[in-house]
Amino acid sequence: MKLKVFRKDLSLKHVMMTGAGSVSFVRCVIVELEQDGIVGFGETYEDPAVHPLRADAMAEKIARLGPAVGGYALADPTAFDRFIAPVFQDDAASRCAVEMAACDLWGKIFGYPLRRLWRYRAAGPFYSSYTIGQDSPERALEKFEEIPDWPIYRVELAGRSDIPLLERLRQRTCARFYVDAGGNWSLSQALDYLPHLVRLGVELIEQPLPPGQWEEAKILKEHSPIPLYADESCLSIEDVGRCVGAFDGVNLRPIKFGGLLGTRRAIAAARAFGLKTMVGSPIETSVGASAAAQFAPILDAFYIDGPQQIDRRIGQGVELDHGRVCFSRLNGTGVTFIKSQVRTE
Repeated sequence: MKLKVFRKDLSLKHVMMTGAGSVSFVRCVIVELEQDGIVGFGETYEDPAVHPLRADAMAEKIARLGPAVGGYALADPTAFDRFIAPVFQDDAASRCAVEMAACDLWGKIFGYPLRRLWRYRAAGPFYSSYTIGQDSPERALEKFEEIPDWPIYRVELAGRSDIPLLERLRQRTCARFYVDAGGNWSLSQALDYLPHLVRLGVELIEQPLPPGQWEEAKILKEHSPIPLYADESCLSIEDVGRCVGAFDGVNLRPIKFGGLLGTRRAIAAARAFGLKTMVGSPIETSVGASAAAQFAPILDAFYIDGPQQIDRRIGQGVELDHGRVCFSRLNGTGVTFIKSQVRTE
């Protein structure tokens, strides 16, 4: 196989607010694996809340893998994942991009979409939520008005003006609401919010409390009629079991589990523990979003609106028609990639 690594700074349509300040772009890494003229793609990205690595460091580490995979013939992505695992050790985020590319390549070699090879055949349609990032109520309404006709909105909350923001959005739409508190609430604040969130029709609360507050999370779960999902509290497959009793579900983003195969294992573990499952593809290109979309038939909730959040598309794959998932006709993850818009490492 031949391995290539590309770096890209994804400029956002809107400045994204985080606990560390405002962000106008997200750095990502794209991996290409080629075998016998067939090409697979994978992606990873910077996310300080999940892993500490910068994109340049991930790209350099992945590029060093090139000679090792040069003589490798891909037949089984699970065997390939075992082959690369010692290189990445505890670095699930870098491993994710390489493993995802291998899964895409495998599907293309065998001539089927991954979801069919994995026998995910639940009937659609499937709908992704659309994310409205942290902001003032006025700016959140402006973001909503840009895409006012999606069936589900995922609203990121900052721990201030949260209920007025949701109230103003609810005046504009009858759509379903998910909220992501990003760990910004205290237990008392979350308990105070619950009756208002129920009144406003919120169906899911993601990461209400800061990571590590397990006892507080258990108290909140006892009082919440709305399902609670862990994100930053669930960073590994070992964390899935820890979420039992503290959360109703888990957000299983591939960068936390080393790619798609790790995400499959995490989904199986969550189901065994009786937890609901979500997969998120936040600020990513179509490479990451198309890969995450392969899990849509077996999930309780998901968001793959990352390509809608950036100002220029650099790939084609899964599309969202007013939130409805439209799968690519290509095999593997169904993605193609515009190399001219990124730099090679």
